Amino acid sequence: MHSKDLNVGRITNFSNWNSKINNSSKNTILCMEFWCYNKDVIWKNNDKDISSLAINELIKTNLVSSKSIIDTKVLKIPKCYPVYFKNYKKNLRPVIKYLKTIKRLDVIGRYGSYKYNNQDHSILMGILAAENLTLKKNHDLWSVNTDYDYQEKSEITKTGLKISS
Repeated sequence: MHSKDLNVGRITNFSNWNSKINNSSKNTILCMEFWCYNKDVIWKNNDKDISSLAINELIKTNLVSSKSIIDTKVLKIPKCYPVYFKNYKKNLRPVIKYLKTIKRLDVIGRYGSYKYNNQDHSILMGILAAENLTLKKNHDLWSVNTDYDYQEKSEITKTGLKISS
């Protein structure tokens, strides 16, 4: 969200990914992400205050009316983005080498693989890990999103926002 008037970083409508997620209901699940550190005021707020902030900001976007909001749920996920430092890939190599020696261990997501995974990468890693576990597959999860230089790049053109990778 690119607005000085909003604290929310991203709003996701899960029905856009899977139309069956709500069992044919006309309702949907919206996820509002607020990015902060554990010392920030928003992190320290209680769930009720965070829910109120989310509702107010969602209404400000004009995506929904206040009457259409049925319920809220707050999940605080600490340190959900890895912090990168100089030469981290080199320092990570012995960790990866060691973890590969542990049979039936699959590391997934940003925490597990310590690399920038978008939601698609993380979901794919979860699916492949489940197949490794339940179907005795041998997917190499370290090979998912091997492009460490991946970053969405955008530019504003006369016709709108152009995103390229």
